[in-house]
Amino acid sequence: MTASQRFHTAIGRGVPDRVPVVPKIYLDLAARLTGRDLRSMVEDPLDALWAVVEAGRLCGADAVRQFHVPRRRTALVEGQLVETDGTGSVMGRIDLAGGLITVFEEPSRFHLEDEHFVAFNHYWSCPHPFVADRAAVDRMVVPERRFYENYGCGERQRAVIEGIATDGGEEVALIGDCDTATMAFLVTMRGMERAMFDLLDNPALVHAIMDKGARIAAERGFFNIDLGMRVLRINDSVGNMSVISPEHWREFVFPHLRDLCAELHRYEPEARLYCHICGNVLPILEDLVETGLDCIAPLDPLGGVSPAAVRARVGDAVSLMGGVNTLSFLDSTPAGIIEESRRCIEEGGQRGGFVLGSGCVVPRDAPRENLEALYRASTVYGRYHEGRLRREE
Repeated sequence: MTASQRFHTAIGRGVPDRVPVVPKIYLDLAARLTGRDLRSMVEDPLDALWAVVEAGRLCGADAVRQFHVPRRRTALVEGQLVETDGTGSVMGRIDLAGGLITVFEEPSRFHLEDEHFVAFNHYWSCPHPFVADRAAVDRMVVPERRFYENYGCGERQRAVIEGIATDGGEEVALIGDCDTATMAFLVTMRGMERAMFDLLDNPALVHAIMDKGARIAAERGFFNIDLGMRVLRINDSVGNMSVISPEHWREFVFPHLRDLCAELHRYEPEARLYCHICGNVLPILEDLVETGLDCIAPLDPLGGVSPAAVRARVGDAVSLMGGVNTLSFLDSTPAGIIEESRRCIEEGGQRGGFVLGSGCVVPRDAPRENLEALYRASTVYGRYHEGRLRREE
């Protein structure tokens, strides 16, 4: 099987030739592994796409996520990287240790009527809310799929797809990113503290924001599907039981995530959807299946989640992805990663439908050999024979 065939088979609950490997590589780690300047990736969206592909190839990954970042002008001011506007005025500092987000001092820098800002919303933050009230939600534009094409995202992504096919390097599958629709979107628009109080004090505003977030994520999904991508990532790293209660998750997140999955599946029935929710999701496993997701990820051990616990609850109703403690990539050895991977494979992948990966984003300082250990574990412990894991003697 090719990497794409292997990955699509597994995430579709099938049995591949071996367990595919998908560590969660973000731009900072990709820059270090490939020797790139992180500033160039902030300024050049194509460089950011290619960096993740090349980092995945270096580690033996079968698939990588593709993040379309906004074009940003930058400058160094007193040793601090900042984003500037067209006049050279400083808009805010860029947090190189925190997701490459530009931190505005005033929310007026973020324009709810501007497709550019809304489409790439999580690359900006502010101590004050971008959305002050329901009227602000109503003003927020929903960038349609044509926006991403006009912005150059389509041209850049097609260049990467063609490059993978023709440059002689290892084949790797690409995961389209829908970004966030629910809790994480609420936090971006309202700030963490206000978002938590909104769940109690302003439920109508929460639903309005999440409804808009789901519509924005759907258009990103349509754009990715039109490019030929058939595995899509939805992000909600805040929507876990380490942060909110199961009751609040069911009241607020569930209906909007379910509607988003239905929209994407109507548009392309062969699309496979997963939602990245790190932390504790054990109380909502059956609910996640009911949303229409095809895969539960990332099985974060730091939230008390294991492939065994999830598989015991959901059976073969969905595929599973992840499982290896993200801190192990910093603190462990290749041998330790291989042993942890073996346990994950045996717990989650006996009859296919399992993708080996990290329980959250791999830290930027993780040694390359620890990422390569995932691939080595898959080749030794993750091969299938007659529909089941081949038992190693």
